[in-house]
Amino acid sequence: MRYYTVFCVSILFALLPFSLKAEGGGKSAESDKNLVETPLTALEEATSNILKELNENEIKQFSAINNSFGIIRSVEDVQGSISKAVESCSSAHPDLKAQISTGFESWKETLRPVMREARKKLDKMVLLQSFARPSDVRAYLKKFDQAVIYRNQKLNSVPIQKMDDCQKLESSMKRTQDDLVKLLTETLALDSDIKGKE
Repeated sequence: MRYYTVFCVSILFALLPFSLKAEGGGKSAESDKNLVETPLTALEEATSNILKELNENEIKQFSAINNSFGIIRSVEDVQGSISKAVESCSSAHPDLKAQISTGFESWKETLRPVMREARKKLDKMVLLQSFARPSDVRAYLKKFDQAVIYRNQKLNSVPIQKMDDCQKLESSMKRTQDDLVKLLTETLALDSDIKGKE
């Protein structure tokens, strides 16, 4: 899905006024032949094991499920980051608290039905795919989720506190919420039916 990259980039740049610094240190994958297993390496191995047995149609099914889950997780991560930013802005600028909190609640309310629909469609995709038992696909998605959590733990987020940045965040939420719903609907094809097993 070519929209996947555009989607993730637009979410991250439009809504995240955070400075993220990856914690340094450690060796690169190339320089360390005996990698310690992490959720990231476990996901990489699971992906490789699934893909090696799939035909072209099954690879498309796997990619659709993987991309859909990735988009859903990206939106959930953005929501969590925005929540932290709203808390930070509310603490730093109590006079902005009601206004920015109301804006965030409105943003979440706008996205909630679309995210619920996205999860329902993902569940249906998992049931209708033909490359593995649904329980195995769910176990794979759990590894994906664990890898995202692990990656997020390695990031050090620095919340915004400047008045100007807080106002930009509020403005960005208002400006992007309808576009985000439209982008999610199109990217995840929420307005189209899923085909059954072939």
